[in-house]
Amino acid sequence: MTVAQEATAEPIRTADRPEVPANLSEAERLLVGGAIRKKLGLESMDLHLGLDLARNQLQRGATTEAFRTYVALVLCDPSDPELQIGLANCALQVGEEELALQAASAVVALAPSDPRGYYLSGRACLGLGHYAEAKEDLTDAITFAKASKNSVIFAEADKLLHKLAALSS
Repeated sequence: MTVAQEATAEPIRTADRPEVPANLSEAERLLVGGAIRKKLGLESMDLHLGLDLARNQLQRGATTEAFRTYVALVLCDPSDPELQIGLANCALQVGEEELALQAASAVVALAPSDPRGYYLSGRACLGLGHYAEAKEDLTDAITFAKASKNSVIFAEADKLLHKLAALSS
């Protein structure tokens, strides 16, 4: 199958993991299915303890260590939106906007009504100079933040939209 065919093909779901598209390679399917986490004998709760560790590293200024921890956590279970949110946030703090955008896009795909994915995507797009996409993502963040009553994301996205509007004028 060519890249163009893969891009337009309807994903076929596997019987054992219906959320994992069958048109992925075996290695990709194992990664998405949490094979690394399972091979290491880790449970989701273990990864969330790692998430707490990464947050603590970030809070005390150990951004390089936090970044490595978030990357390892996402490799163990790329289908966990909380891990992707942590990676996107940390990636933005270390100036890795492209990676932040990828992680935020994963959050949007995994949890489409979570405003944090759109907010982080908007921040990454701003950092990359993609202002139209940033405006769209931040607008979506506000919409979903209102719906979920997330006042923090609402306020932060609104603040960035105002800064973006000032840049455009």
